Amino acid sequence: MRRNIFTGGNQMPLFSVFEILAETLVPSGILPPSAPNPFVIQGYWVQLSLAPGTTQANFNITFKETTDFNQGAGQSALQAQIVDPSGVVQPYKYFFASVGRGFLNQSLFSGQTVIYGVQALPGLPTDAALPQGGTGWRGTVSIDGQTPGSLIATPTQRLLYTSGSDITKATALDAVVYAVPTFSGAARI
Repeated sequence: MRRNIFTGGNQMPLFSVFEILAETLVPSGILPPSAPNPFVIQGYWVQLSLAPGTTQANFNITFKETTDFNQGAGQSALQAQIVDPSGVVQPYKYFFASVGRGFLNQSLFSGQTVIYGVQALPGLPTDAALPQGGTGWRGTVSIDGQTPGSLIATPTQRLLYTSGSDITKATALDAVVYAVPTFSGAARI
C-alpha cells in the first residue's frame, strides 16, 4: 500500500539516489600547486511526463539527506527550480517548506513535460574555493502519491566544471550530463 508521506502511513517508494555538489574536484593539498583543480557544480534533475493513457498525476518528490542540507554552505546555497511545460525556469522557494524536503503537491496533465532540478549555487567567495568536503549532499529521492505506472521519469546528474569558485567570474571548462539509475530499473513509475 502506498500512502502519502504528508498524511502519515507507510514508507515512501524510492526512486533514485542524488548527489549535489559545489566543491573543488580534488581535496586541497593533494595536487601539486601548479596543477589546475577545477571547481565542480553538480545538480540533480528529473524530467517527468505522463504515461500513455494517463490524463493527470498528483505527486510529491522528496529528498532524504543525512545532514538535512546543513553541511558546508548550508540550505541557503541550495537552488531548486521547475522548468515548466512551456520551457520557462521557475525558481521553487518552497523546497524547505516542511519536513518533506522537495517538490510538494505537484500536478502534471496530459501533454505536459516538467523538469525538477536542485543544485548548489552558493554565494561563493572570490578568493578561494570551498574545501573538497565543503558542500556536498547525497541521499535518496522518492516520488510519492501518484497512481503506480502513471509517470515516466528520467533522473540525471548535470555537472559544470569551472576555473574557480566565483561562478560569476569563472570560465566554464567542461560540462557533463549522465543518467542516474532508478531503484526499479524502469523509467515508468
